[in-house]
Amino acid sequence: MKIIFAVAAILLAGCAAQTPQPMRHCEGKKTAAEAIETLNSRRDKALPIRATGQCLLRYNLEGKQHKENFPVKLWINPPDEIYLQGDVAFDAAGLVLGSNADEFWFWLKPKEISTYWWGSWSQVNAPGRLALNPNALLEAFGTVDFHNGDWSLARIGNLDVLVLNSEQGTVLKRVYIEPCDYVVSKIEYLDSAGRFGQAEFADYELIDEGFLVPTSIKITAVTNDTGENSALISLSSVKPIQFSEQQQQRLFVRPQPRGFEHVYQIIDGSAVEQKQE
Repeated sequence: MKIIFAVAAILLAGCAAQTPQPMRHCEGKKTAAEAIETLNSRRDKALPIRATGQCLLRYNLEGKQHKENFPVKLWINPPDEIYLQGDVAFDAAGLVLGSNADEFWFWLKPKEISTYWWGSWSQVNAPGRLALNPNALLEAFGTVDFHNGDWSLARIGNLDVLVLNSEQGTVLKRVYIEPCDYVVSKIEYLDSAGRFGQAEFADYELIDEGFLVPTSIKITAVTNDTGENSALISLSSVKPIQFSEQQQQRLFVRPQPRGFEHVYQIIDGSAVEQKQE
């Protein structure tokens, strides 16, 4: 069985009429190296944060469409640690998504689902095939990694676009950059089979000097077999935080899958069910 998951976030618009803002036009960077250097400088200023908001999750599971609407809490410790907790079915941790440098995990506890997914980053060979991807949410907060790969720079409309190509010349990823503030507005994840995920970021807020965070994030996953899956999260509060050792252990170390009816390991984009002891 293939599990398709996408996480997205949207800032809910206010009811009052808004005055249209004039569009800005800014020159982009001249080379990929110049663009990457600018984004890396922002990455270096990323801070640990805690955020709260609301989530509307839509996903397909075993041929059925599910929808959940719930409050969320989010902790991020750049560059690779994340923990998102959703209050689902009167359980404060009914939905959890997490990752560290080595592993990622995701679970849903409602009785009719009761499923735990997990995987090792080392076993993810094709980024475009990994729909359950905490890394996409991490990248919303300035952790895009440009250290490896063949990157080129293009100009599409008023945006700079960094393109990651495989050794065979296949496009694996596109990073769209708004040139005025030089922040990422969209990321596309692709693979050779044409499956992809897409993340869009907007309404950036200044959290600290040089550290901008999007309060509007939309991430979707689309495949040929189950169509589009998404989650919508409205972030209402984003604040810097200092994690204690106890917090890091509790939030960013993968817990064992005890008490779940189904446990799946994600290997190269596919879910393999694990036998329960």
